Amino acid sequence: MQDDRHAAAIGWSHLIQKIYMLEKLALQKKFITDAQCAQAIEACRHAENFDLALKNYFEKEKILTDKQMKILIATYTALKTIQKNQVFGNCAVDLGFVSKEQFLGEMTRQKNTITENNQPEFIGKIWTQDQTLNQEEYQEIIQQLQKEQNPQGTARSSRPVADPDPEQTDHSLATELDCGVMLEIDASGMTAFIRKTGKFKDTVTAAKIIEQLEDKGIVYGLVESSEVENFIDSSGFRTNPFRVAQGRDPVPGKDARIEYFFETDHLKAGDIDEDGNIDFKDRGPIPWVKKGSLLAKKFPMTEARKGRNIFDQVVYVPAVADMVLKYGTGVICASDGLELYAEISGTPTLDKSNKIQVSRAFIAPSDVNFETGHIDYEGDIVIKGTLKNGFKAMGHEVRVGTVDGGEIRATGDVTVLNGMIGGKVYARGNVRIKFVQNSTIYCLGNLTVDKEILDSRIITSGAVIINNGEIISSNITCNKGLFARQLGTEKSVPNTVTFGVDAFTARELKRIQDRIEHSIDGQEQLYEKLESLSETLSRDTTNTLGLVHEIERARQDNFLLSQSPGNPILAGLKSQIQVNNRLLVRLDRELNQLLDHIEKKKSQKEGFKAELSRLESTLEKLRNEQDNFTRWQQRNPGIAQAVILGQVISGTIINGPDVSMEILETRKNVKILQTLVAKDGDTAMGIQIVDNTK
Repeated sequence: MQDDRHAAAIGWSHLIQKIYMLEKLALQKKFITDAQCAQAIEACRHAENFDLALKNYFEKEKILTDKQMKILIATYTALKTIQKNQVFGNCAVDLGFVSKEQFLGEMTRQKNTITENNQPEFIGKIWTQDQTLNQEEYQEIIQQLQKEQNPQGTARSSRPVADPDPEQTDHSLATELDCGVMLEIDASGMTAFIRKTGKFKDTVTAAKIIEQLEDKGIVYGLVESSEVENFIDSSGFRTNPFRVAQGRDPVPGKDARIEYFFETDHLKAGDIDEDGNIDFKDRGPIPWVKKGSLLAKKFPMTEARKGRNIFDQVVYVPAVADMVLKYGTGVICASDGLELYAEISGTPTLDKSNKIQVSRAFIAPSDVNFETGHIDYEGDIVIKGTLKNGFKAMGHEVRVGTVDGGEIRATGDVTVLNGMIGGKVYARGNVRIKFVQNSTIYCLGNLTVDKEILDSRIITSGAVIINNGEIISSNITCNKGLFARQLGTEKSVPNTVTFGVDAFTARELKRIQDRIEHSIDGQEQLYEKLESLSETLSRDTTNTLGLVHEIERARQDNFLLSQSPGNPILAGLKSQIQVNNRLLVRLDRELNQLLDHIEKKKSQKEGFKAELSRLESTLEKLRNEQDNFTRWQQRNPGIAQAVILGQVISGTIINGPDVSMEILETRKNVKILQTLVAKDGDTAMGIQIVDNTK
């Protein structure tokens, strides 16, 4: 199985060609001799497509009969499909989409199909049709295989991927038509040729030839009738063929791709194999770039164009997908939008959303205390002294000498060179520390401790590894298993160990969901406020129009009064002008107050809209984070086991994902695991303790 997984990284078609070549199959079936095989290999040695050249050689030299060739091609195709199924199925099992039993059962059925002289089917199509896989899972498997083909340096798009290496319809045809011409169609169905046979008579019409071609389904790309008439009138075309139809070739496009010029996966956590063995290899140095260094280059996509064969069938090509260059602090983009450069010297990183950043590491030359205050930094933090009680260090990767009651929050790895007493650590990477006492550690990766863990609470999505010391009076929850030298002492409070349970990710998903619900509540409140504001603004606008109307009417009255000063009828109304003037002053004041009120409400409305936009952005980030943790959880199933090289003291509580037990007697050098055990003539989940033979 390991060989199959490794083979996936080579490439599908290349893999099959190297393992199952035609000449080997022909030898196995005794269709050819060793001498014939050697001659065929020598004749085709320099061919670009070796297997195709062999097939043509066997046919040309008449080494194989038609029946033998059909058997050979059928066997080749079957083995190719089985090998492809092996690679695809292993990947599906590794990603947790199907069980190993499902995969082996399907492979057994496929091999039985071959035994019955039938062709096997691509396992991906079978699982999508019977809904074992949904479309998203299917595409993720294909993308994972593509990623393994191109593990470093190039980003690939996340568009839907077609079936790997799909089987193509063979349109090959060579047949004599009633009109006395030999019709030949190539395998792709893109070209048709005709040539005259001994039965051909020049009395045949172009319309008759075209009619018989159309009877064979050739309806696209036919030459004009005049060209067919020239074919009829010509004395040639008995040996050399005449191209009578030509399809339109498809033009494959190219996905946009991004090439990175720095190590992008240096934060990748070590994995645990099926036997629970951990790779302790160094993760290597953190990448560092100079100011002005090229970080990434985008190669734009090229649009694809569908083709059409001579049977008027569409010849599809895979769709292409675009990609976006994402960047943050410490990075600048070229004017053409295709290249990213370091704006500063520092550490480049590529996060889960494919955004590139460059950060300078923050170095605290001594202790973190009242003199420095909290350290909150987006990049890496190096503390050469002690993180004192009550102070926090918040950054990406954090490296500290000693933790004395301080708190670390990191989006990457945490390293404590000495020990930690009364401290707290939250890390979305691995944690390595000399010893832990009276502390709490939450981490997404592995926790590696050189000496002991004492009176502490540990929750990790990875493994807990104690290289030399003991675990004493502590509560340990680990998803990927526990590896320790000593579990408890005779005089201490017993430990509680929970393995195969991802409490860290569950806790994070709960926290994210709570924030999502809180943000949605905030959105609803803002929508209500906006609706109320809109009603107020509408009402104020109506009142404004009323005031404007009153002001205009008062001004018009004053104008009319001022135009007739000598009219005795209007003489008594002169005082009305004074009244109207006082009215105008009051109305102007009210209008200005109302307009000020409207402006304030509009400003408040814009503030609510900005807050809505911020909440929408927050929700998008939270949902992306939720998706990332969910995928992590799916790809990192638990390992319910503990390996103890020294003693496991009686009284220790062991919790698996499904069952629990108390160790009743002290054992030494054992492996503790949750598995199916015999019980009352049946089997059920239980905790089993076996001697550790490794």
